[in-house]
Amino acid sequence: MDNNVIFSLYDTFLSLIFGLVTIYISLRVIDKLVLRESTLKMVKEGNTSIAIFKGVLIICTLLLTYNSIESSGAALRTMVFNYGGNLTGKIFLISLGYFILFYAISLVFSVLVILISFYVYIKATVDLDEIAEIKKNNIAVSISLSLVIFGMTLFIRPSLDKLTQSFINYDAFSDKQINVDTKNKKGGITPGKDPNIR
Repeated sequence: MDNNVIFSLYDTFLSLIFGLVTIYISLRVIDKLVLRESTLKMVKEGNTSIAIFKGVLIICTLLLTYNSIESSGAALRTMVFNYGGNLTGKIFLISLGYFILFYAISLVFSVLVILISFYVYIKATVDLDEIAEIKKNNIAVSISLSLVIFGMTLFIRPSLDKLTQSFINYDAFSDKQINVDTKNKKGGITPGKDPNIR
């Protein structure tokens, strides 16, 4: 199977599985640490404010954690490229280990960003109880608070992307590369640093 197909399937698999995991964790965090009660009943009763608020926070978390998949994919491509284009089980497991590290970092930071943005905004508007208003189905308050958190997400996302990318040691991968031309003179390639990797 072509490596590009494998890379695409790898990214798709991680996006699907850990996207669902992120949604589940986000819902738990929102109920436990933000709204501080189970809001499923409110959503069933048609509380639009709760639905908007939870939906935006889930989107924010997904945006911040998605880069962990891109970073893991970049690590996998670099290792395969530098090891002569051969995808082995060891390389796959190393890449998966990188992903778990990236995902954990991104998830922790995304939760912190949401909580910090939430509590700072609440402290800045002492005359308004946002949580109580959202539970009362005040759509204006829900949209206002959601957009504040969404804006913070967009603002901090590039920095978080750079942080996760910094954990990839491309030089370490290159130092262990295999010179395919030396081992196989027929149609071999000489792998080097991937020009697409910055």
